[in-house]
Amino acid sequence: MVGRYPILAHGLTIAAAVALLGATTSIARNNQVRPLVEPRLAPPAPSLAKLADKRAAPPAQIGAAGLVEPSSQEIKIGTGVSGIVAQVFVAPGTRVKRGEPLFALDGRMAQAALYQRRRDLAAAEARLALARSRVPGLEAEVQAAATAVEAARAEHDDASDIVRIAGGLSAGATITAREITRRKNVLRTAEARFSEARARLALAQANLALFDEPGGGASIAVELATIEQARAAVKLAETDLELRTVRAPDEGTVLQINLRPGEFAQAGALSQALMILGRTDPMHVRIDIDEADIPRYRLGAPATASVRGEAHRRLKLSFVRIEPLVVPKRALSGQATERVDTRVMQVIYAIEPDRLTVLPGQQLDVFIEAEHAFGRSSVATKRDRL
Repeated sequence: MVGRYPILAHGLTIAAAVALLGATTSIARNNQVRPLVEPRLAPPAPSLAKLADKRAAPPAQIGAAGLVEPSSQEIKIGTGVSGIVAQVFVAPGTRVKRGEPLFALDGRMAQAALYQRRRDLAAAEARLALARSRVPGLEAEVQAAATAVEAARAEHDDASDIVRIAGGLSAGATITAREITRRKNVLRTAEARFSEARARLALAQANLALFDEPGGGASIAVELATIEQARAAVKLAETDLELRTVRAPDEGTVLQINLRPGEFAQAGALSQALMILGRTDPMHVRIDIDEADIPRYRLGAPATASVRGEAHRRLKLSFVRIEPLVVPKRALSGQATERVDTRVMQVIYAIEPDRLTVLPGQQLDVFIEAEHAFGRSSVATKRDRL
């Protein structure tokens, strides 16, 4: 059979040799050693000092992510009244002092209302001045009424005396009955005039009492109350106008501006603040320590931080405070090994002055000196035994 098909036998041998050669070439290509490519950003690594004793254990550290923030934290600026933005006085990066204007809303309606309230106050003060000017005239009326009462009293006394004299005389001999009647009528007339004069005096005194300021006159009291009400209205209008100019609540730097002239600024709590301020001297780092590392943390432990992309440069940190409430983790570093289903204790450290520039909102890799997880290391224990 082989002798009958020699070409077939040689063909199979050649095909097997070609397949073997191809497989060898493919394996050699795929197993080439490629040069190592340095990462564009240096990965974070703890700073290990050179130890004189090579047997000593490396210092235990807590690795955590830190978020740079102003020492005053972020001050999110809002507005107490809604309106169209008329002018923005600052730009990102501007340093402002307490009370300096940041932006202003359209205040034309508020200015018009203030003008009207001031006119109302001027009118009330004019009415008060007019009421006080009536006092001298009313006092003169009281004096005239009192004089008229004295005159009516004199007439009444004279008429009474004439009637008394006529009553001692007998009618017909020395005085007629008609004369007695006339004299009695004169007395009644004098009594009426006397009563009228006293009534006019009471009326004049009552009118004067309305405007008697020391005595608490009702008309003066009403005018004074009207003036106080007008002044309160002016103060309200001034406050409304003042609220349309938003000022810096504290000294700091403008970190972000989210409004422009012509835009509508909504009052109340917003998802995005109209403007963000913060005191950037010094800067703080808010560090999230996982709850598993909380027992290892020592209060005020020394810490250092490195900036993303410059792991070889270190920033010294100084302890400020601990936030007493453990909260869910929110700030994520983006590392594949990072746990997100955990709670963290937030520790605040201050960044000591350094030439390395850091910005609010920037993430840092923080390393904090800590206790060993299981006490002293086995290497240190073995060294002590020796």
